[in-house]
Amino acid sequence: MKKALIIAALGLVGAAQAQVTIYDATTATVTNFLAPGGATLQGTNTITNLIADDVNVIGGFAGNDVTSFSFELVNNNAASVSFRPRVRFWNADGAGGAPGTYYSQPSAVGFTFNAVTMAANTATTFTGTLAANSMKVPSATMWFGITFDDNSGATLITAAQLNNIGVAVGQPTVGTSADQIFTTTAAGSYFNVANPAGALSSPFSGNPPANLGFKITTAAVPEPASMAVLGLGAIAMIRRRRSKKA
Repeated sequence: MKKALIIAALGLVGAAQAQVTIYDATTATVTNFLAPGGATLQGTNTITNLIADDVNVIGGFAGNDVTSFSFELVNNNAASVSFRPRVRFWNADGAGGAPGTYYSQPSAVGFTFNAVTMAANTATTFTGTLAANSMKVPSATMWFGITFDDNSGATLITAAQLNNIGVAVGQPTVGTSADQIFTTTAAGSYFNVANPAGALSSPFSGNPPANLGFKITTAAVPEPASMAVLGLGAIAMIRRRRSKKA
């Protein structure tokens, strides 16, 4: 069963527009997953390493609002657990194409979800719906990263259990992604951190290609001709209303 977490309400204009999937590597059947591991107590908060995948969205939407993103998680524990997913983004301008400058369109972009609960040995896709101007569609390759924590002990998950939370491996059906994963060398949130320390890898040696179950959508933009028609319709409505008042 899919669950949706609302980060922020859509504006009226965004809600009226059709949504377009510009990247999708989620999968109906999960056969592999990757866990960032490395859960470490930092102050009062136990948090894992961060794992990220390079994402190339389809063209024609750069600069538009991202309206939602999804991530397909796996609980590989023998018990139900609760934890917080924390999502981060980078430009692919680091050494060798690794995460470099932090993604800041329109400003530093990062999201911490409320705690989620997953039953034992299950996979679930979570979706965050974004308010207007929260995040813009990239014009080049972007790294989509995620880490997991225990919300300073509030979720009661152990470090060992956090290490068994991962992201499903899926292949892009919309957009593209190279056979590579980036994993940080230390645990942490990494919000607004440029060039995080870590390494690129291909953990399955191409079978399957190392791509994570992420998805990104934006709002469809009407073609100029359609916008003109909508504009004429609005003018006509205004004129009718005025004639009734006369």
